Amino acid sequence: MSFSEINKELIDSILIFFRRIEELRKTRFFSYYKKNSSEVSIQFEIPNRLVEVKENELDDENDEFLKSFVAILRLFLLDIDKFSLRYLGENYFKPDQGLLFQLFPNESSIFNSLRSALNDFLNSKPQLNLKRGFRDKEYSFESNLEMLYNFAYGGLIHSNVEKLEKFFVFNLNINEGKNAILYPMYRNYIIFILLNIVSIIDRLSTQVIEKIIFKISEYHINKANGLIHSDTVKANKHYNSALYIANRIEDNEKRIDLHKKLEEVSKLLNDESLAEAHKDKAIEVERAMKGLPPDFSDYNFSFDLKQHKKVDKK
Repeated sequence: MSFSEINKELIDSILIFFRRIEELRKTRFFSYYKKNSSEVSIQFEIPNRLVEVKENELDDENDEFLKSFVAILRLFLLDIDKFSLRYLGENYFKPDQGLLFQLFPNESSIFNSLRSALNDFLNSKPQLNLKRGFRDKEYSFESNLEMLYNFAYGGLIHSNVEKLEKFFVFNLNINEGKNAILYPMYRNYIIFILLNIVSIIDRLSTQVIEKIIFKISEYHINKANGLIHSDTVKANKHYNSALYIANRIEDNEKRIDLHKKLEEVSKLLNDESLAEAHKDKAIEVERAMKGLPPDFSDYNFSFDLKQHKKVDKK
């Protein structure tokens, strides 16, 4: 297998993964976790185990900081999205079969190992054994994943009837006030689950996805550099493939370099109009990096204001 077999669908899958991770990193929860990871701890006394999750500023009565984070995070755990861990694992990282496994065995081994660790954690029984009887029925959780989904789909994201009922059992009293004993334990253990998940997904991005994106981009650039004078049309195609990646990961320095390369290629192809467009785009990106507005000095647009005609009322 070779880099030439990498198609747009595969590229889009890992680019969307990258973009979703960037969205996670902009959430308040992720930012606090990265800056204060040693402080995030709350103690749970459990037989043979001490679980720690300190609330500190994460104690938000309305859970607003969690909603945006969980809304994005759950997408990585679904089956239908083409950037979900299961989809990527079964289609591209499968040992000895997946294209990415063939091209990037080291990164793929890390992906499969981290994905396995995440699945083991999600499928394991909660370290906090919460139980509550309510209206002749006893409620509990069989796995960390069930607890997370109950929190997300019962309380924050959607209102699945079954999960909503269990969510209220552990969060509210009959009079709909906060359950002073169960609610803090339930919520704090959810934070513990989220911290474990984000730790693994963050490593998946930095140790696997970002490295693969970089290597694919460099492949196209190196290929184009070698073809620019011998096969300019193919060089143009490779530079554009690299630009496609740079645009989506917002690598502005690489975007500038590639637009300058494409300006040179366009001139070799006798397309002065396209060459000028790439030149302008490079300048535009440079100005944006400096915090400057677009340069409108060459715009020749003008218009006239005309008075509305009065319409006689009959």
